[in-house]
Amino acid sequence: MTLISTLQAATTKDLQRASNSNKQYLYFDISVFNVGARVQIKCTDTFKQPSYRTWNGYDFLIENDDTTNYYIKEELKSRSKNN
Repeated sequence: MTLISTLQAATTKDLQRASNSNKQYLYFDISVFNVGARVQIKCTDTFKQPSYRTWNGYDFLIENDDTTNYYIKEELKSRSKNN
């Protein structure tokens, strides 16, 4: 999954919270099922590498910087246009 496809799978509520967050990092907790995926965005100031024992191959941590906020806002704009 790319960042853009991950943002498309996230809920609008999570995207809005991440966009307004002052936290330094965004942790994407991704659960993949047979019929789709669930993405939960957690805002944090703590950089923590995922444990190799529990990492599912999809979760990732990214800086909450201008570039990330740009892509989040673009996804929110596209959702508002579709409604």
